[in-house]
Amino acid sequence: MSIFAIIVSAVLSSLLTLLVVAIWGHFYFQPRLRNTLQRELDEQVESAARVISERVEEGVRRGLVEGVRNLPSKEMLEGASRSLARSGAELVSDRLNQIFGGPRKDRKG
Repeated sequence: MSIFAIIVSAVLSSLLTLLVVAIWGHFYFQPRLRNTLQRELDEQVESAARVISERVEEGVRRGLVEGVRNLPSKEMLEGASRSLARSGAELVSDRLNQIFGGPRKDRKG
């Protein structure tokens, strides 16, 4: 057997080994690795979503409590809402009279 035949058989053996390892990695190892990584990523995303949700919920709760605490008195709110409703009704009435040609009421303001 010549040295050339030995080298060729060693190279072919190495190439065959690399081919088998590549096929194994592509069809067996890579899908398992991908599934494992996807599972871990999903778990981390869920964990992050829970943390963010808790922080947002706590921030909204604090903001709501602070907002309610800083509300003006009931009488002041009622007066402001009546005034706002009256102004809104006057604006709507004026616009409707302009559209339909009804009598205009001169506002002093």
